[in-house]
Amino acid sequence: MFSYLIDYDLKLALPRPEIDGPLLFEQIETSRETLAAYLTWMDAMLTADDEINFLTTALKSFGEQKSLTLVIHQADAPVGLITLNTIDQLVHQKADIGYWLTVPARGKGVMHKSVKAIADIAFHDYHLNKLIINTAVTNDASNHVAEKAGFHLDGILRQEDPSPRGGFFDVNTYSLLRSEWS
Repeated sequence: MFSYLIDYDLKLALPRPEIDGPLLFEQIETSRETLAAYLTWMDAMLTADDEINFLTTALKSFGEQKSLTLVIHQADAPVGLITLNTIDQLVHQKADIGYWLTVPARGKGVMHKSVKAIADIAFHDYHLNKLIINTAVTNDASNHVAEKAGFHLDGILRQEDPSPRGGFFDVNTYSLLRSEWS
């Protein structure tokens, strides 16, 4: 199993759907209200089987080299996910990063360390040139993660993403280039 050790109690690992799915679903349930403010997929994630199916599909997409979904483990417990989406190694050499973290794990540097780790994987293993993070302008925590991980604010895309509560979010677009990575 692929895993990436970030520090003594934090690592990223390929999902084990039957093991991680139910545990991640429990984490989703404890943070559902907070996560649902920005994540449209929350309405479809209603059972542990839904999470198992998602992780199984994510592994298939990894096998097809379309994306890389990793479980964030803190003290050997899954606390969230981080993903390289729409990996384009051939033409544009870029990918988008998506992530979520359970509320109890927030405020401890877990996500910005995870973003830096997946950036390391993207630049060194996938040889990408550019990483992008799109986050709602109003999502202060996610904006802080992007900035703390060294991403540059490129601009605001107006009414870019649908809001789970109706309407659309304005989105901050951040990027990080391989030449900026240290």
